[in-house]
Amino acid sequence: MFWGMSNTDFRKYMDDLGMTIVSSHCDIYKNFEKKADEAAAIGMKYLICPAIGTQKTIDDYKKIADQFNNRGTTCKKAGIRFGYHNHDHDLKMVDSQPAMDIYLQNTDPSTVDFEMDIYWVVTADQDPEAWLKKYKERFRLCHIKDRIKGTREKDASCILGEGSIDYPKIIKTAKANGMQFYIVEQERYDNSTEMDSAKADAEYLKKFKF
Repeated sequence: MFWGMSNTDFRKYMDDLGMTIVSSHCDIYKNFEKKADEAAAIGMKYLICPAIGTQKTIDDYKKIADQFNNRGTTCKKAGIRFGYHNHDHDLKMVDSQPAMDIYLQNTDPSTVDFEMDIYWVVTADQDPEAWLKKYKERFRLCHIKDRIKGTREKDASCILGEGSIDYPKIIKTAKANGMQFYIVEQERYDNSTEMDSAKADAEYLKKFKF
C-alpha cells in the first residue's frame, strides 16, 4: 500500500513532492485493522476495496455488503472511511437488479462510501448521472478516465477530453450529488508517455471548478 515504504516514510515522500494522499486501494482481507491505523496516522481519508469478483446470487452479494459494513466500522474506529470501487461487472444484472444496487442498499451510509469508476459505468452501458442522482451522497470519490471514441473494446482509456465521455456534464452532476474527490486514472498510452498524459489530463481538469 505504501510502495515498499513505511507509512511515515511514504507520507514524507508525498510531502517532498508537494502531494497529498487521499486514499489507497488495498487488500481488505489481510491485516486490515493495521492498514486502517497506518493510513489514519498519515492523514489519509479513505481505504478502498478495488474489486470484488462476480457472485452467483443476491445473498452472495449481501454477504459481501456485510463485509463492507465490517470494514467500514474498522475504518471509523481508526478515524477514516471505507469505500468500494466498481468495475463494469458490478453493473450486471443479478435476479433482475444490478449488483451495485445490492451493495448500495445493504451497506451503512454512515460508514461505507463508494468510488465510482465513471469509465466502467459507461462501459457497462449505464448512465453515471442516473446512479449519482439515485444514490445521492453515496459516491464520494470517482475515477475519471476517458474512453476512445468509436470502440467497443473494454480497455480503451485515453487522454481526458479526447474521448467519448461527457465529463463537463457528468462532473457538474457529481458535484451536485456529493462527490468530493476526483482522481484521474489512465491505463492506456497509445500516442504518449505516462508523464505526457498526466500533464494533458491535468490541463484538462483545470477547466473545472471542483
